Amino acid sequence: MSKSKRSKSKKKTIELSEAKIGFIGAGKMAECIVQGLISHGKIEPKKIYVGAPSDKNSSRLKELGVQTTRKMIDIFGKYQCDIVFLAIHGGAIQKCYADGGKTPRALFTNYIPGVGKRQQFVLSLVSGFSLDQIKPCLLHPTETEKYSIQFNRIMINAACAYGVGICAVDVEPDSDKFPSSLRTMLSSIARVEYVPETQMDAACALCGAGLAFSYYFIAALSDGAFKMGLSRQMALKFAAKTVMCAASSLLETGKHPGELKDSVCSPKGGAIYGIHVMDKADCASGITAAVEAAHKRAIELAKG
Repeated sequence: MSKSKRSKSKKKTIELSEAKIGFIGAGKMAECIVQGLISHGKIEPKKIYVGAPSDKNSSRLKELGVQTTRKMIDIFGKYQCDIVFLAIHGGAIQKCYADGGKTPRALFTNYIPGVGKRQQFVLSLVSGFSLDQIKPCLLHPTETEKYSIQFNRIMINAACAYGVGICAVDVEPDSDKFPSSLRTMLSSIARVEYVPETQMDAACALCGAGLAFSYYFIAALSDGAFKMGLSRQMALKFAAKTVMCAASSLLETGKHPGELKDSVCSPKGGAIYGIHVMDKADCASGITAAVEAAHKRAIELAKG
C-alpha cells in the first residue's frame, strides 16, 4: 500500500473503556471535570492524565489518583491520550500569536506528535478563540496530513463535578459527527446540548458564570426566609427546591418565564408585591449585566 493511501486510511475510534483521558491545564474547571469523571463517569483515576506547568493546582488532582506532569506535551506524546480537554485560559493562545506573529508558535515546547494508531479527540474549553485559531498552535503546519485528530469546541459548567452539569458541544451530540465514546463520557456528568461554535462564548457566560449567579440568588432567597424566622438549614433547602421547581416547570411546559411568573401571582398577593420590590431595585437589569460582564471578562482574559 502506498504512503499516501496509508495516510488517508481511517484510524480506529477508541472505546471509552480503553481510553486515556488527558487535560491540558489544572484549573478549577479541569478539577471539576476530573472529579465528575471519577465519581459519576466511573473512569479509573489511573486512566486520567493532567499536564500543567506547575504543581500549584495539579497537586490537588494528584491526590485523586490521576497522573500529572509539568510537561504538557506529554499528554499527547509520552502518554498518547485519546481524549484531551484543552482547559486553559485564552491568554495562552494569545501569547502564541503574540510571540509568533502571523504564524503562531507552538503552544508547548513543540507541536504535538501526529503519528498514532488511533484517532484522537481534542475538546477545547478555551474562551475567545475558535478552533481554526487554536489548531495552528498545536499542529505542525507542514505535516498536517500526519494527524488524525477531531477537534470540538465545548462548554461544561462546574456542576459536572456532581454529575449534574450542563454541557454544550459544537455539533449535534446524537449525530455521527460526535462519536459515541465522547457522548457517553460527557453524558455521565452533564446534560449535553448543541450550541454553534460562534455562540459558545455566550453559552459559557450563561451556564458557567450563571451557575455562580444562581447560587447567589438561592442564597438571597434563603436569607429572606431566614430573616422571617425559618431555620437556616430549612431556608436553604426550600430555596434550592423552589428554584428547581421553577426550572423544571419551565422546561416541562415550554412556556415563557414571564407567563409562568404571571400564573403564580395573585391580585394583591405577596408574589406581585415582591416582584414590584425587585423591579424597583432593577434586579433584572443587574442579572443581565452580570452575564454581560462575565462574557466581557472572558474575552478580555483571552486577548490578554
